[in-house]
Order: sequence, then structure tokens, then C-alpha cells
Amino acid sequence: SERVLLERVETYPVDAVLRYVVGGYYDVMGEERDAIPYDEQAIEAGLAGEDLQEGLICLGSCNRVIGEFEDSVAWLETAVSQFPDNKSGHVFLALAYYSNEQKEEAMRLLLEILLETTNNEDILSYTDVFEFYKDNLEEVWDEG
Repeated sequence: SERVLLERVETYPVDAVLRYVVGGYYDVMGEERDAIPYDEQAIEAGLAGEDLQEGLICLGSCNRVIGEFEDSVAWLETAVSQFPDNKSGHVFLALAYYSNEQKEEAMRLLLEILLETTNNEDILSYTDVFEFYKDNLEEVWDEG
């Protein structure tokens, strides 16, 4: 329960994983503003490995949910930079880009992830076309 978690934080004030767990609790409860400080403290306290990966993504997602789009982009760019194989981080970053009015970057990133991860033959048959369009999203060739 929340009370038990907060008592443990008082007892172990520098425990990065415990702070990450408390942040996750608040995130799951839909209390993103309460989650953010715990996630930040967990990272500052040395959160590592998969917990750091998820902590960065959660922090970025929580910031997006409360309208802090620039912070969201910053945290998620860090997540993607440090953990490039975690494709969910890329998708969350695309959502943050979209919310931050970086629509082209959002679409480009989603197309990249789609092309990297899909097994769908219909999509794969257009790989060259999608590769071209992701870098030319605003181009119009027939202005007739």
C-alpha cells in the first residue's frame, strides 16, 4: 500500500529502486504529478539497467500526460539514446514529439520503428516507398 511504500522511503532515503517503485505506484494510480519527483530521485540516486530504462520512459510519459512536453521529449530522448533497442521508448518519444508540435519528427520516427519491427508482408512490400516518404513527408510532386 501507499503508506507502507512511503514509510520505506523514509527508512531508506537513498534507495533508488524503492523510489522507482513508488514512482511506478503513483503512475499506475494515474497520479503522474506525484510520480515524477520519485522517478527523478531514483535516477539521481543511481537507478540502473532495466529499471533505469523503464524509469526514463515512465518519467517521459508522465511529463507528457501533464503537458510538460519539452521535459517529456528530453527524458525520452535520453531513454532512446541510452537504450536504443527498447522500441517502446521510441514510440513514447514519437508521442512526445507529436504533443510538442514536432509532427514531422513524430511521423518519421513511427515509420522507422514500423519498418524495423514489422513482419507484415503488405507493409514490407512498400519498404522502399516508406523509407523515401519518411524523409520527404512534406514534399508534393504534382502541384497541378
